[in-house]
Amino acid sequence: MAESFEAYRERVLGYLGSRDPMRVLAATLRRVVQPVKGRSRSALSRRPGSQKWSTIEIVAHLADAELVFAWRIRNMVATPGVSLQWWDEHLWSQKFAYAQVPLATSCATFGALRSANLALLRSLPRRSVDAAFGIHDKRGRQTLTDFVAMEAAHDLNHQLQIQGLLRD
Repeated sequence: MAESFEAYRERVLGYLGSRDPMRVLAATLRRVVQPVKGRSRSALSRRPGSQKWSTIEIVAHLADAELVFAWRIRNMVATPGVSLQWWDEHLWSQKFAYAQVPLATSCATFGALRSANLALLRSLPRRSVDAAFGIHDKRGRQTLTDFVAMEAAHDLNHQLQIQGLLRD
């Protein structure tokens, strides 16, 4: 049975705990790239199950998730109350052949988008952050602050998955 969003949110926010989400976001690229350096393509391509992603696929997903995050944060700031469409990450992984994307490409894409997103978030006046929210198709009203915390927790979730994959 698929995990509900509420269960997922509780689980990943548990990984975040009291950590500063912005610090977690800033550290993610380094924490993803370091453990994969020097690993063989076959080790990075190993899937723990038929419906589970490999390390290469996780990093490709992080790059696309950052693209989605970029769009959402900009829309919430520019148009508070904007409708935020749900995206099917598993469909994207299939349609965009995550397993075939070179790891270096995914890392570069993720790094560039994350850097731009962090710069934007750091530049926003407090009143803009406080006013920014969207109405998610499946989750309802979510503030920019909620999305930042969830993105950091999402990062930690995937870092743990990568650590597990590389340990096995």
